[in-house]
Amino acid sequence: MGKEENETPTNTQNIASKYEAIFNEVKSLLDADDGKFWNHQLYGPILLIDPGTRAFIANQNNNQGSFQEIGNVFVDTLPNELNIANTAIDWDGKRWTMVMRPLPEDSYDRNNLIIHELFHRVQPKIGFDSLFEKSNKHLDTYEGRILLRLELEALKKTIVSEDDESQKTHLANALFFRNFRQSDEAIKSSENSLEINEGLAEYTGFMLSGRSAESSKEHFVQNINNFFKNETYIRSFAYQTTPVYGYLLSKSRSYWQKEINRETILTDYFLNAFSIQLPNAQSYEAVAKSNDYNYQNIIEEEQERENQRIAKIEGYKKTFIESPTLKLAFRNMNVSFDPRNITPLEDLGTVYPTLRITDDWGILTVEKGALLSADWSNVVVSQPTKITDDLVEGEGWKLELADGWSVSQTGGSYDLKQQ
Repeated sequence: MGKEENETPTNTQNIASKYEAIFNEVKSLLDADDGKFWNHQLYGPILLIDPGTRAFIANQNNNQGSFQEIGNVFVDTLPNELNIANTAIDWDGKRWTMVMRPLPEDSYDRNNLIIHELFHRVQPKIGFDSLFEKSNKHLDTYEGRILLRLELEALKKTIVSEDDESQKTHLANALFFRNFRQSDEAIKSSENSLEINEGLAEYTGFMLSGRSAESSKEHFVQNINNFFKNETYIRSFAYQTTPVYGYLLSKSRSYWQKEINRETILTDYFLNAFSIQLPNAQSYEAVAKSNDYNYQNIIEEEQERENQRIAKIEGYKKTFIESPTLKLAFRNMNVSFDPRNITPLEDLGTVYPTLRITDDWGILTVEKGALLSADWSNVVVSQPTKITDDLVEGEGWKLELADGWSVSQTGGSYDLKQQ
């Protein structure tokens, strides 16, 4: 089962009972929905996995019946060739929802997380298969971040407003900041790609998590405030925007999400659904300054961050562009990563601080940054410092080579070859 929460052999049964209760709580929430939210039952096979030990606790056995049964849960260890992430995977004869432990202590947050991932398990069956997320690197820039923060500040005001007129004003301002940011159709499309994939999943998790109206308001305000502390907003903004707009719209249109398909542009949909007149303003600064949206603090914080970002990019250029590197081309790639601190490197790709990639050539583990190409065709790591027949290492990364593969040095360059 893996060591967790002072686990010992004597309290294994108690821990099994704890996770059985977690599974049952999620199941009871989804049984109450009875598939109405998406016209599809969401509950299914779940793996709760410890990333350190790869040990998992499941709510059901695999088709072979090979997991160990403890009470009413099942335990085993995930094979090394499979990556760990909050995701959906096809493995061992079933399509599973995988969620990393430790789980949130708060029951609403925990249910939200698990149901979010259960959505990903069934999304191919409800019309959201083969989604492709586009880069939102503009949300790592000075103005892009300011406009997103202003949108979310306005949404906070919308959520806590006590009267309809105030709520309409702040909602119109939020949509104004959003529309201004998305005046470029390419930006609108790129943001929409993440909001359709992750935004709808998070909205589903939120709406079915069992929160009351009051706790919902507290959740949104706290979540947005915590979100502002993230190093980057590129892959996490949709967890904030879509759920808030969706929650507000659900007050008048309970199952609006059933009108959405993979081609829907959510900004256009929300503008039409709310039927709100946007402010007649020439600049976002004018709207920001005339409302209490923390504008002065935002621009000061973002200017400081922009200076740091430029310096960080220069450092990454020296490492991945100007110095010797090792490029690994993808064949049958599977990747897991932490999206909270990624850095776009102009049009060259994105630097991910941590990565785990499996491919035909082996397993790459990165702890201090690697450059993933813009078209996701390869990954570049810094110069190797150690090369053996089965292991290649560099500053903050290691490559466990599969049989028949090798890395060699020719002058100042390094090559990955299949023997």
